[in-house]
Amino acid sequence: MENNIEIKVKKFRKEKGMTLVALSEKSGISVSFLSQIENGRTAMTMVTLSKIARALELPMKELFEEKAMKDDYVRPKTGYVLEGMQHNYKKISILSGRFAERRLEGFHMTMEPHFMEFEELQHPGEEFFYILRGKACFLLDGKAHEIEAGESIHFPSTIPHRVQNREGEELEMICVITPPMF
Repeated sequence: MENNIEIKVKKFRKEKGMTLVALSEKSGISVSFLSQIENGRTAMTMVTLSKIARALELPMKELFEEKAMKDDYVRPKTGYVLEGMQHNYKKISILSGRFAERRLEGFHMTMEPHFMEFEELQHPGEEFFYILRGKACFLLDGKAHEIEAGESIHFPSTIPHRVQNREGEELEMICVITPPMF
């Protein structure tokens, strides 16, 4: 199977006998945007990917492939890079292990300077962020929380939230979320 998310989206859509119009109606994403995604002309956000996975009746992890799908407790220094998620992050890597019944997931993320376009999210679970480098602005239910290197923030993800990098340098952080997404 291909490693590109956009190729997998198209493959699963066709396997389910869905047209772009049907996927659009079920996901709430325009046909033209879905076409751009499937043809690799645009990057997806987590929100968009989640809508597509739900419409395809798949867990999001099905759209990502790792070399080994067995229990894996140790990750290399670089983690597992999620290709195709570059809209929100310059780089995002899964740091957590892989095994049945996991309850959390860890990420290492780098965000470009002056990135303000992060979509607002709201979902079950919790999120914890530790800032390694730079300064983040977390908007929780519209209220701004400025968090800098060495500080952390922990909140229920049921609160509408988004993260922004309002600074002129890259933002680097570790994130732990529940429940696991991948």
